Amino acid sequence: MRETVLLLHVTAGTAGLLLGPLWLVARLRGRRGTAAAAAYLAAVAAVAATGCALALTAPGLGWLVVFGVLSAALAGAGALARERGWPHWPSLQPHLLGGSYIALTTGLLVAQTGNPLAWVLPALVGQLPIALAKRRMSAAAAVPA
Repeated sequence: MRETVLLLHVTAGTAGLLLGPLWLVARLRGRRGTAAAAAYLAAVAAVAATGCALALTAPGLGWLVVFGVLSAALAGAGALARERGWPHWPSLQPHLLGGSYIALTTGLLVAQTGNPLAWVLPALVGQLPIALAKRRMSAAAAVPA
């Protein structure tokens, strides 16, 4: 059973890592990217759910449940920020969606390398793309339609 959950976890994580850029490219081309967005959100939710299941079945890893829940919350909030017109959404959305993608990347690197740098490196590298997206979205929101 654990192997099946692990396989689902890895598959969902891979899907999320592939779908994130697909959604981004759709948005950069002026499309809504609704299908890619829905698939990305489903993948992140599946990673969170299977990650929680795996963490709760392994001694000493229960603390990872918090990271799974937060990752899914970041992705969901990032998707809702624009759709619901939250105040300051052009500033919030890159951090929320970028944070969910950084969480997926961190999980991959930690699982593959076990290197302590894998906990920090994705967050550091991710700051530049998030800052650029934030600048681009804030500038686009400031232009009157």
